[in-house]
Amino acid sequence: MIDRSIAPQIHNITSIKFPSVERYLLDNGIEVVEVNRGTQEIIRLEVIYDASRPVEDKQLAARTTAAIQKEGTASFSSEDLAEKIDYYGSSINSGSNLDFSYFSIFVLGKFFGEVMPILSEVLQQPTFPEHELLQNQEIALEKLKSNMSKSDLVAYRKITEEMYGSYHPYGYNSSEENISAITRSDLVHHFKSYHTSDRCRIVVSGKLNSSIRKVINNSLGQIKTKSIVKEYRPPNIKLHHKLLHVKSDQEHQTAIKIGRRMFNRRGEDFAAAFMLNTVLGGYFGSRLMESIREDLGYTYNIYSSLEPLVYDGYFTINTEVSNDLVAPTIKEIYNQINILQQEKISNKELDMVRNYVMGNFLNMIDGPFRVGNVIKTLSVSKMNVEEYESIINQIYNCTPNQIQNMAQKYLQRKDMIEVMVGM
Repeated sequence: MIDRSIAPQIHNITSIKFPSVERYLLDNGIEVVEVNRGTQEIIRLEVIYDASRPVEDKQLAARTTAAIQKEGTASFSSEDLAEKIDYYGSSINSGSNLDFSYFSIFVLGKFFGEVMPILSEVLQQPTFPEHELLQNQEIALEKLKSNMSKSDLVAYRKITEEMYGSYHPYGYNSSEENISAITRSDLVHHFKSYHTSDRCRIVVSGKLNSSIRKVINNSLGQIKTKSIVKEYRPPNIKLHHKLLHVKSDQEHQTAIKIGRRMFNRRGEDFAAAFMLNTVLGGYFGSRLMESIREDLGYTYNIYSSLEPLVYDGYFTINTEVSNDLVAPTIKEIYNQINILQQEKISNKELDMVRNYVMGNFLNMIDGPFRVGNVIKTLSVSKMNVEEYESIINQIYNCTPNQIQNMAQKYLQRKDMIEVMVGM
């Protein structure tokens, strides 16, 4: 019998070995990454295109194309498609973020052969019905109206626009004008130009068998299409300080965002900056949470975030406080930054943060779909597993000196944009 009054020993996580995956090419050259793990008879397949904001020829074309593409094909109306997919207990999802567009299915293994030809038609023969576009635009305009009443979302829009500029892929925001300006011909152009086999990769995860490769190749490996040659070259944007105060209808609270541009995962300082962000505001026991929430009681939630993108990245500190606490909250934020710049973090605190981070990394590769998510992220970031493991190793071996140096190098107020949205 196990004596449950005795707690199990705690062991430090000193290294993480990424689960093995297999790679192969379809007949048309599309790379497929297989994550053959798990015990449940469920498969997720994701088709990822380098076809988002950095290459779009009209604002919002990428997002709208991904949304409408699954709303009708040569053989199926939107309703027929939904009914057919639902019959197999499956689902087709699509979307587009700042860097890539994607289509995914969840399906039981025994129905994989029936669902894949349907996905193939969505990817290769969409019709982009005009009425679906108009409906999408109506929904987008209503969502925009709702979002503009939320101070934290307005603050996000303002800070990213100020970081990058209103014409930059990472800086522009949706508006009534650019939502209404999208036409069906824009969607057809984006689809034909960028949803092509030479901009595509596939990640398939779950309990796989020997027939899966054949089904994927028959469904997605036979048509070879080429994109418009368009390589994105990030502009040179200078860091700057800016204080922005935006009026809102919120009577009692103000949303605060403080941040600056940073770098992607391949930046030489990424690992140490990742640890700095975690210490400052990246988990529940962070400096900002302990000081501004626990000790001072200024807010329910405050956190910092380091967001690596494909071509760039950014850092933000985020919170909402009552209007009379805006100035003292900002003062305390910079006080905590100053402490990190002037004093080295203790080994005890660093060990706690390191254990938290390494535990999160382990959680990220627990199960086939989570491994697939990491593979997708590495793929669009043009990184391999060895580089990912190297970053984890650098994070584990990060020192108090490195964290202090990162705070001095990247958290200077003269480089920060400060946005307040409230009364």
